[in-house]
Amino acid sequence: MKTRPRFGLYALVILSVVISFLPIIWLVLTSLKTTEGIYAWPPQYLPDPFTLKNYINIITNSPELLLYVLNSFIVALGCTVVALSFGGMAGYALSRLGMRRAGVLMVFILAVSMFPPVSLLPSLFQNFLSLGLLNTYTGLIIAHTGLFLPFTVWMLASYFATLPSEIEEAARMDGMGFFRIFWSIVIPLSWPGFVATGLIVFIFSWNEFPLALVLMTQNAMRTAPVGISLYPGEYAFPWETISTATVIAIVPILIITAIFQKQIVGGLTAGAGK
Repeated sequence: MKTRPRFGLYALVILSVVISFLPIIWLVLTSLKTTEGIYAWPPQYLPDPFTLKNYINIITNSPELLLYVLNSFIVALGCTVVALSFGGMAGYALSRLGMRRAGVLMVFILAVSMFPPVSLLPSLFQNFLSLGLLNTYTGLIIAHTGLFLPFTVWMLASYFATLPSEIEEAARMDGMGFFRIFWSIVIPLSWPGFVATGLIVFIFSWNEFPLALVLMTQNAMRTAPVGISLYPGEYAFPWETISTATVIAIVPILIITAIFQKQIVGGLTAGAGK
């Protein structure tokens, strides 16, 4: 009797994994097909013939793609570092300093993140234009940080609430101040939470499109999502180029996720475990 529910659960998990990865698998398979294979009817599910010509062509004929990926990496990394720095201190203050109406403030912070990025574009563009921040890494990092900082505060504050307070109280009795406790005790204890939150923010920043499209108008400063979106022509849609470029653009995310997978799982499940 116990086998059937467990079998059904396994089947549901497998089905969910297949559905989640099917678009990525199809994208990779498309990048390995010839142009004739992509447009063949009935559709070819597997590359026949298998070819790496699309990757060779895009690296040779579209060297700007690597620049787009580099721009995305710089912006996403900068946004992650800044968001974790400020979001970590704000989240710790909200979870540990006993602020009045902290719960209401947390809800307000989360509500701010619900505003669509498009609604922020007119004011951001005007302000960044007057400050000379258009087409700069600094400008887009500031914009992304403002967009994803509420989420960072919410995630880290929730994680800090699961930490035992006895260690911090002992450190406070030894004369350590707020910042010393935060940097010397809280951050080492919260490393899985910082890694999990940081990776999510990194992916959000990497995939962000509207702000990057408007604030980065020079071709040399475009991020990967914006640069790839400009590949289609007026009368043609080069599926082989777009699929190959997209695979190249998501490789860094896959590598980072694979490296920090244990910390990610630990950070996301620490609250339930404690």
